[in-house]
Amino acid sequence: MDKQDSRRIRAAIRQVLLDVWDPIGIKDVKEAQDEYDSYLGGIYELLVIVTKSMELPATKDDMSETVTALRHIPLNSGKDQSDN
Repeated sequence: MDKQDSRRIRAAIRQVLLDVWDPIGIKDVKEAQDEYDSYLGGIYELLVIVTKSMELPATKDDMSETVTALRHIPLNSGKDQSDN
């Protein structure tokens, strides 16, 4: 994949994070448009693994079940956060 494609894909990922995910509500804050940029590389690499290494299409339907399942993984052991 060339640099132009990489930049295009990363820009598209950035827009998805801002327009769809946006957990802290900053999509309309001009000064914060780079807030989620630290996540771009990891998401990009996951898409590359699926499409290049595994030679599978990274379609919305294929990944939606995976995303839903990942969102249901508990991130704490049920303890009160103040116990940590």
